[in-house]
Amino acid sequence: MTRQMIQNVKQENVIELMCEVLELSESSEKKVTKAVEKLGIQAFFTSIDALDVEEVEKDRIKALKEVIEAKVKSLEALEGGQ
Repeated sequence: MTRQMIQNVKQENVIELMCEVLELSESSEKKVTKAVEKLGIQAFFTSIDALDVEEVEKDRIKALKEVIEAKVKSLEALEGGQ
């Protein structure tokens, strides 16, 4: 497998897991998958409000974004302290 193919498989697995953890509907999962593939993960998380999914699903995605941001800050603090 080429490096790009491996990266694509990893991204697909992450998107699938994210949708499963967030308990998105099948239609929302398709929309989220399409948005992440089109925009990339960082841009996806900055455009959550533009998604055509239920508000409760948007709230779950926003909560995941906050968890990820908190973890990034935590890791940065650890790396900065070394």
